[in-house]
Amino acid sequence: MMLKTKKLHLILALVVATGAVTLAWGGRERASGLVGLPFGGPILSVGYCCNGTTITVGPPRPGYFLITAGSILYPYYNVYTPGPYVLGTAVPGGVCAQIPYCFVTIPTTGTVTMVGSSGL
Repeated sequence: MMLKTKKLHLILALVVATGAVTLAWGGRERASGLVGLPFGGPILSVGYCCNGTTITVGPPRPGYFLITAGSILYPYYNVYTPGPYVLGTAVPGGVCAQIPYCFVTIPTTGTVTMVGSSGL
């Protein structure tokens, strides 16, 4: 009986330790901003949608991205005009609901989670 209790305690301790390590590792990854699709380059064009703004980013990390109300913008906030360089992360997917009717949608490379821009 004593041996079964010791084995049970050992198994329980291993499960708790594994869970703690998994939570700590996952929390660090999310907090550091490593999750998401990185992008960066000059803004080639800007478009306006019913659900946000789209930017077309040129090389070296190009794509067509949707900026929504939930996106975090860092200074200099120059994401609304072509020309400045941007650097950020996005989650894959998203659609631009075209103005004026808002029911025509165009898929994007990703929805921006955070983005920073150059001064000019």
